[in-house]
Amino acid sequence: MFPHQRVLLLVGTALLFSHTARAQSLNAQDRQFMMDAAKGGTTEVHVAQMGIERGTNPKVKSFAQRLVNDHAKANQELIALAKTKSVQLPADDPKIASLMPIAKKAGADFDKEFAKMMVDDHQKTITMFEKEASSGSEAKMLPK
Repeated sequence: MFPHQRVLLLVGTALLFSHTARAQSLNAQDRQFMMDAAKGGTTEVHVAQMGIERGTNPKVKSFAQRLVNDHAKANQELIALAKTKSVQLPADDPKIASLMPIAKKAGADFDKEFAKMMVDDHQKTITMFEKEASSGSEAKMLPK
């Protein structure tokens, strides 16, 4: 088991939004949370695609593929929820990953940076979800 899969599973679970949420307007914090989650989710997919292409360790490639699958699914669920809440999510920027420092790495340096980046990003995401869970006003945006 890749050491960072537990972090991925926690974040993936947190990203599973309810499809049955009623249409209603959100407060500014909840709206910003959705925007940040969307941006983070799409960026994660693009960085993970880079991991599939550039990773040299089979475990890195496998983990990157899992990230693509999990985050692409969560992103689609977030898009569906945003529609029910009348929230316009930010446009996807496929070039974002190519502008990051990791794009300049190769070989084992890439693998090491990719693993570090995924842990760091997922820890930030967990903190963001915990904040929303504790102080957000829209309970249906997070799983119980």
